[in-house]
Amino acid sequence: MRRQKALLAGLERIARLKADLEMQRLAVLRTHVGAAERRVAQLKAELDTIYRTDTSFTLAGARLANALAGECCRALLTAEQELAGMLPGYELARQAAAREFGRAEAVRALQQRLASKPRADQGSAQP
Repeated sequence: MRRQKALLAGLERIARLKADLEMQRLAVLRTHVGAAERRVAQLKAELDTIYRTDTSFTLAGARLANALAGECCRALLTAEQELAGMLPGYELARQAAAREFGRAEAVRALQQRLASKPRADQGSAQP
């Protein structure tokens, strides 16, 4: 029985380490995804600002706004593509972190059940 407890304790430590690694990996990816999302939002706001001007309409102003909007749109498209490229990896990392955390919790629950079992057996053995 002690051997099983020791083995489960070792398995729990390993499972916790793996879960911690996956959570750290997820945190790093979340930081990158958050930065990409902020960049997309910033570019959208910039594009909106280009077209929402209170100055009078002139041909030169329209050309300048068009050129700025073109650059901003290209940057926005690139940022959205980068974000779209990150999301599948982020989702896989999220699933892996959840799986490893669940595994660690399952081992902990099994260890607790095994630890409480002898006490229950001793209590039921008495008349």
